Amino acid sequence: MAPRRRSNTGFIGVRLRPAGHFAAEITAGGTRVWLGTFYTKEAAARAYDVAAWRFGRPRHEMNFPEVRSLTEAQSLSTEPLLRSQGEARRYRSGQRRIDTTEADEQFMAQWRRDHPGAVEAERAFWKDKQTYRRERRAGKRQRKAKAEYAKGEASTWGENDEHWSWNLTTTASEDTPSEDEDFDFSD
Repeated sequence: MAPRRRSNTGFIGVRLRPAGHFAAEITAGGTRVWLGTFYTKEAAARAYDVAAWRFGRPRHEMNFPEVRSLTEAQSLSTEPLLRSQGEARRYRSGQRRIDTTEADEQFMAQWRRDHPGAVEAERAFWKDKQTYRRERRAGKRQRKAKAEYAKGEASTWGENDEHWSWNLTTTASEDTPSEDEDFDFSD
């Protein structure tokens, strides 16, 4: 997986709010979770790292990879600014979502360890589906190219263009067997 893109603040999961404060967010289970608003971008980045540690994310997805544990990340993090009851409610809701997602991640990891056959079957299913989609797309492209060729829309080169004659001769020479080749035309 490619490393996550850092925002214009220089940190993952941190963005500048219009009032000049910094907001921290993380995606958990397909949902964006608000971690709070902070005075500095470093404090917001530390809050992101605490959540990333709780989700078991790899260090290359963290803002401070030199931090060695969740407890160390929590000790370096500060509480967010909660200027209203609405922000406090939103923060508590985000924390509950993080707790739920963390428990889900732990359960799924245990399930994968207990049922390796099911994991392999799922991987095989998605691989087959991917192969089927690729073949279908290739067939679609082929049919489209044939239709364009039949309409005369296959090329932007005119018949008098030197590219046209060069392409025609190289294609014809590739299709013609040489004396050394042995072809079976029994199809």
